[in-house]
Amino acid sequence: MKIEAELKNTKPMPPRQRATLNILFTASWLECMISRSLRPHKLTSPQYNILRILNGSYPKGLSILDIKSRMLDRSSNVSRLVEKLRLRKMVERIPDEADRRMVVVSISELGKKTLQEIDLPTTKSDKKDPGNNMTEEELQTLGDLLDKFRG
Repeated sequence: MKIEAELKNTKPMPPRQRATLNILFTASWLECMISRSLRPHKLTSPQYNILRILNGSYPKGLSILDIKSRMLDRSSNVSRLVEKLRLRKMVERIPDEADRRMVVVSISELGKKTLQEIDLPTTKSDKKDPGNNMTEEELQTLGDLLDKFRG
């Protein structure tokens, strides 16, 4: 459905405004879909993002600053989110031997198992899921255009 119909807009929009609103609307729409997939696991999107980041660096852990630099939402309070995941035994905090002030965070077996159980709509091949009505080439072009949009 076109963004104008979604927003019930009857007046034409300048292309930059239309693109910006379309990105914002699509981001919100995707966030809702992802949140519904994470809800049964009692995870938020930022918590899922941390697990995904740590899983990507496994078996090596990362510092809080390294995690924060890789987050989709860099304004997240990573220390607080990591602590919540630690209390649920999804991550482990290991003091650095060389610098006792630094802590290395690593994903636990439970965290890895939880990630495997999560069924995100962005990984499915059902026709109604995001991006499944686009070719691989179109998806690549979309990604390239979004990179260009951000400058």
